[in-house]
Amino acid sequence: MTDETIKKIKLWKLESYAYKDQVVKKLSETLKIPTEEVEELLAKNLDMARIESSHSSMEQAILFRLEKQIELDLGLDYLYHLELLDKEQVESIKEEIIEKLEISGKLEINPEEYEKLIDEARKKIIKILEGSG
Repeated sequence: MTDETIKKIKLWKLESYAYKDQVVKKLSETLKIPTEEVEELLAKNLDMARIESSHSSMEQAILFRLEKQIELDLGLDYLYHLELLDKEQVESIKEEIIEKLEISGKLEINPEEYEKLIDEARKKIIKILEGSG
């Protein structure tokens, strides 16, 4: 196969709806460049196997970022390092929020729902710290 044919095949894969929505669009927003440019960069820098696996890699990255965002929004890192919450409590709080954001096995991050869950978690943390949680 010629390099041009391989590039066309890669771009075709990158055009699929799920891939475009979950990988290309997110990278476009993050890098602040058009989706077409993201597709060109991905086609240039990834082989077919990596393109195939990068969709699940992106899902893992989204989950990782969400966990970190929850930690930041709730100050879980402070609470853990001050030994006000133990590791199990921190993980339980994060898991509870993530489970509620999951719909049919897919992580859907609705900003209003996220804020509501963060507020609920804050109340739970206060109860834990008061000794009634």
